[in-house]
Amino acid sequence: MPSINLLAVFNPSNYWRSGYVTVPWQPIYQEFQIPPVELTLSDLRDLSRTPLCAQVDCIDPKNSERDRLVFSLPQPIPPGSPDNMLASGFIKVDRGKAIPQGLSEASVEVVYGANGQERGVRLSNSRLIVWFSLIPAPEDSDRNWFSGSATSIQLDHQEILDPFLAARGEWLGQDPEKRCMQVAGIQLPGAGEPKLPYYQVHLYNHSYRLISQSSGCVRASITIASEPFDYMGIDPNTGYNRHLVCELYRVISLYAGADFLVEELFVKGKPKTNEGAILDSSEVIYLDFGLRYFAHMNMGHTEDIQQVFPVPDWFAIGSTEPPYPAYGLASNLHIESLIHPYGGNLSGLSWQLLPGKSATCLHLFMRNQANDFDTRIGHLWYEMIHSPLRAEIYDTGLKSKVQKQIFAQL
Repeated sequence: MPSINLLAVFNPSNYWRSGYVTVPWQPIYQEFQIPPVELTLSDLRDLSRTPLCAQVDCIDPKNSERDRLVFSLPQPIPPGSPDNMLASGFIKVDRGKAIPQGLSEASVEVVYGANGQERGVRLSNSRLIVWFSLIPAPEDSDRNWFSGSATSIQLDHQEILDPFLAARGEWLGQDPEKRCMQVAGIQLPGAGEPKLPYYQVHLYNHSYRLISQSSGCVRASITIASEPFDYMGIDPNTGYNRHLVCELYRVISLYAGADFLVEELFVKGKPKTNEGAILDSSEVIYLDFGLRYFAHMNMGHTEDIQQVFPVPDWFAIGSTEPPYPAYGLASNLHIESLIHPYGGNLSGLSWQLLPGKSATCLHLFMRNQANDFDTRIGHLWYEMIHSPLRAEIYDTGLKSKVQKQIFAQL
């Protein structure tokens, strides 16, 4: 083990910041050889070496390269250099006793049916309780279009998807169509022919399966995958048309104390033979894809807030009536279109994201913030998606520069 076990943390902003840091786990494990159950992190400025909240999440059990170390910095760190050559702070990596998962505020609960099928997931923390449906008909009715949606979201113990009845203490009679965060469909590149520029896949009436779950002192997280679907299109690695069997993966995380959820999405494909069999190989192809979201939320009379940044990466919609419910969406992909009301229904909202290899989306839920809900989603877009805090293993090639900074902080 190296004599100095450090992670350098970089703040890309021109102001002091605290917050969350997410970094690939495998390079850290290979460098320090500390298993997750023995991993402890501490801020080098803290002489008491109080352990930071940290956890290692398994995103995809079949691909350890996607494992992530997530930790929180409660104390702000100063701005870094414009070229990111000088770190803003340092985290000591030690072998010890990790913070027990039982002490975590955010939690995951999986709901199973009588046949053992995973029907839904409950994510909760001190602010939010989110019921997420993995099946098309969570009420076992003929209304089978709820797959991959949050069918109930309680903010501070009151429903936010139908907030006016909830504000009066009424639970019965709420809109049975209410839902949010639903990926109604995705758009994949076509087969290279002018008449088939895109390949549409509808997901709202197809089940998801649970791939993994994790919870710790930083966040609770699930990975779910859509039902497999066939795709005949261009392989981005070869440029030739191939027959693939694909799944949409969604990694949904709820941080401790947060009133928002963050999800990462990607499409994972495997080659299929002409006879219809999936090739038994380690070859995995990640495709570009566009996303079409749908939500059904009773916001009453609303005011749509347009983003003020030169790129359309976030929007917010809020009610002009008490209790002033609001929803905000931020993404690393540009928003191609936003339709509200959708289908003539004031509660309907749909938006399309431009294609990319992967997507990161943040879903913010608010109440009683009539004047600044759009400011909040813009700020979260900047800090959580556009310019997050970053960490990397201490580079011995920059030892002299780092040592000067370390001594300045001791």
